Amino acid sequence: MKIDLSYLPADDRLCLSLRDQGSWLITRSLLLKLVAAWLEKLQSVDLPPVGFSLGSRNIVQEHALSLEFDAPTTSQQKPEPNAKAKLLQEVTLSVDAMGARLVMSGDGEETRLTLTRKESHLVLEMLASKARAIKWLDEVQWPSWLGSFENN
Repeated sequence: MKIDLSYLPADDRLCLSLRDQGSWLITRSLLLKLVAAWLEKLQSVDLPPVGFSLGSRNIVQEHALSLEFDAPTTSQQKPEPNAKAKLLQEVTLSVDAMGARLVMSGDGEETRLTLTRKESHLVLEMLASKARAIKWLDEVQWPSWLGSFENN
């Protein structure tokens, strides 16, 4: 998964760069709505069947296990000045037992992103960690385990 996420303080926006698929500028309002909706959907969809009982569902444990070996990382590289990032205006999110699909659109363009359930946790953590780091969470209440991974 080749995703870079950087904060552009002059614009107070995040720049989500998807290698070979372009870059999107994300506002605080849209990010907060996206993460809340994604978290709600992720918690409401059961894990895929594995042939034996996994016991009661624990989203905190599922999230931690998803990050255990492949914690979210970015290259910390700045977006290329020649690359034109588009303003993200709408995200359609669907979540099922196997993963998540996002359709990002704005400025007449669209990008589709399909993630496994594990990748879904990684991207969610990346977005939440960056939001915490740049103090976008002053007005919202997210679970303490979300966005608190130390390797940023």
